[in-house]
Amino acid sequence: MRQLSFVVIVLINVFFNYSCSKSYSNEAESFIPDTTSLLKLSNFLNDAEREKIINETTRLKNGKARYKGIAAIPQNGDDFRKADLDEVYWRGVSVVDGDFRGVSFRSANCAESDFSNADFRVSDIRWTNFDDSKLVNCDFTQAKLFHVHINNSDLRNGNFRGANMFGMEGHKAIFRNSNFSHALLKDTEFLNADFTGSKAVKSRYIRAVLMKATLDSCDFSFSDFTGAGLEGASFKYSNLIEVNFQGSHLQGADFTGADLKGCNFFAAELESTVFTDAKNIPEAIQKMLVDGIATGVCSEGNNKH
Repeated sequence: MRQLSFVVIVLINVFFNYSCSKSYSNEAESFIPDTTSLLKLSNFLNDAEREKIINETTRLKNGKARYKGIAAIPQNGDDFRKADLDEVYWRGVSVVDGDFRGVSFRSANCAESDFSNADFRVSDIRWTNFDDSKLVNCDFTQAKLFHVHINNSDLRNGNFRGANMFGMEGHKAIFRNSNFSHALLKDTEFLNADFTGSKAVKSRYIRAVLMKATLDSCDFSFSDFTGAGLEGASFKYSNLIEVNFQGSHLQGADFTGADLKGCNFFAAELESTVFTDAKNIPEAIQKMLVDGIATGVCSEGNNKH
């Protein structure tokens, strides 16, 4: 009987020590996204690659061919491929299901318009104004969106893979369930924007301003937020494998339930930054935690970055 009691006590101690060890190490299995099929950034496409995308035959949802678009009277479903639409005044227009592949659409005024389901692949849309517009289900794959304005616009379910979004401004924009994988978002401004459920593997948000943005349940694995303004941003339950937060501003940010495996927080500024129930918290951050909250400047980094 004594031997049985002794065995039970030993087993309890082993289980207790194992559980404590797992809790202390904070290790958990991570989902590692595929990075082998990422598209090129728009700037690196050659002419043959662009032409192949532009010349691909597409039809309207009803199977009918598109009509050739006329800039003076844009209509839903029009074909504007390779058109010169620089500086057009299209405020308040509707070009739903429009085909804008390879178009030059620079410095245009398209505010308060509806471009839902439009195809903007490999297009040049630099400096254009889409404020207060509807761009739901649009395809901006490998497009040039340099300094485009999309404040208060709805871009949910968008495709921005390989797009150059340098300097884009989209305060209070809605990007829910969109794909930004391998896109360039350097020096962008997305205050109070909503990216919930989006995918952004290996994207660059260097010096981006995303104050109070909602970035919950997203996949930002292998992305770069160096020097980004993330005050009050929410990353709840997001996949953040090997994300670089070096020198970023994380005051009031929320990482509840997020996976932080291999993240680099060197020189990041934290104040009341929440890490409750986060997985794989880097050791440097663990040392700063008090009841799941960290305050201070992170003095250790990840050598991978």
